[in-house]
Amino acid sequence: MKGIITAVFLVMTVAGFSQQLTYRSGGTVYEGENKLSSEQVRSVLGNNREALSLYNAGRSKKTWGNVLFYGGTSLVVANLVVGLTKDDTSVSYPGNGYYPSVTSKPTSFTAAIIGGAMIIASIPIKIGYPKKIKSAIAKHNDGLVQNYKPATKTTLVASTSQIGLKIEF
Repeated sequence: MKGIITAVFLVMTVAGFSQQLTYRSGGTVYEGENKLSSEQVRSVLGNNREALSLYNAGRSKKTWGNVLFYGGTSLVVANLVVGLTKDDTSVSYPGNGYYPSVTSKPTSFTAAIIGGAMIIASIPIKIGYPKKIKSAIAKHNDGLVQNYKPATKTTLVASTSQIGLKIEF
């Protein structure tokens, strides 16, 4: 009997905390086993302003990190493809025109350098955004634990042939 009551109590405690959010890789937030979109997470965090502002800051850091990383990668790839496939030579015929003068200019890799700098700048941003999202989720979950008060109701049940104690969670 003690085991059954303990098991029921533990199941009800877990059910009471089912609103807790968890963070998994890639900035995804789950509620139990359900993946939440960013709008759903914002609606869940709407009651806790501090957690919502931390989550929004983390999401904006993720966006800027992605913009810098993918923008820098595209600049590097585009500049290298153009630089490796373009032949920037010019032919001129000075003097009597029988002996051509061929000049070749090296390709400028300025865009590739700028793209590399953007990729390097994106690394600390992309490393830092999960910390903000995790702290927002932790604040939300701590608020749930602090505000959670089990509403147990105990009543005495009696009939003509039995008497008992009824506990409602």
